[in-house]
Amino acid sequence: MRALLCCIAACLLPACASFQQPGETLGARLGPDSRYVHTRSGRAIYTEVRGPAEGTATPVLLVHGFASNHDVWRPLEPALRERRRTINVDLPGFGWSSRTDGDYSPAALASDLVDVLDAVGATGPVDVVAHSWGSSVSLALALDHPDRVRRVVLVGAWIYDEQIPPFFRWARLPGVGEMLFSGFYHERPDERFPLAFEDPSVVSQELVDAIERSFDRPGTSRAALAAARGQCFLQLQTRYRTVTQPFLLLWGAEDHVALLRHGQRLAREIPDARLTVVPAVGHFPMIEAAGVTRREVLSFLDGSPR
Repeated sequence: MRALLCCIAACLLPACASFQQPGETLGARLGPDSRYVHTRSGRAIYTEVRGPAEGTATPVLLVHGFASNHDVWRPLEPALRERRRTINVDLPGFGWSSRTDGDYSPAALASDLVDVLDAVGATGPVDVVAHSWGSSVSLALALDHPDRVRRVVLVGAWIYDEQIPPFFRWARLPGVGEMLFSGFYHERPDERFPLAFEDPSVVSQELVDAIERSFDRPGTSRAALAAARGQCFLQLQTRYRTVTQPFLLLWGAEDHVALLRHGQRLAREIPDARLTVVPAVGHFPMIEAAGVTRREVLSFLDGSPR
């Protein structure tokens, strides 16, 4: 029960009720390092590109989880971009990306990410660092577009059908999902977000405010519902044994959203995977144990190819 409550708490943040209408402002204040990438699916993906444009190090694509945005990578991204290009996106339906209707399956979102990579000139293989639900999208990217992915880091991965809570399963029912999501999204993120941490004191108000600003936009609730309905992993999870890239699986020992046993299972199924467990940490190691995460991720990405 605790796992279910923590899962729901981590996944759900406040929002409004209708999908974004065509022509509606996307709301982001674009700077020299940010842009919108318009994908073949008709979505507008908020993307931040930083770091050296040229160099030998492989670019890194950062993929956040459900009910989150690119800001969760703040503790890690500066260290990555010292030597690499970082491509930090908001997945469709979240952050400053569009809230359009459509296919939110891992395969469809992976296709959107390919369009982002093409648009920013990352046409060769990239390294991928993903969190939670973003891990399912990143696995689909590695499986469906293997030539675009060199190495993968999954943090607290949300990638098995058995991880999907009853709340999300009920939400698949027409009408029921709309009622559940519109009602559950009224509480503030600062009341829910810290529940995914073993030590809630590490959650800065600045981070909570950054996430809340992007969620206070029309269409977030229904887009999140569409994303929840797109979390069908039964077919995807049968393919994990066929993935060819090396993986680092980074897990908080006290993660009550993505339980450690799922990381242990994934480490057995992926042919070239290393599981690193961070003690006394919850679902967000990159925030709660930023130093350990930086060290593990940089060491893995700097390793020589197989």
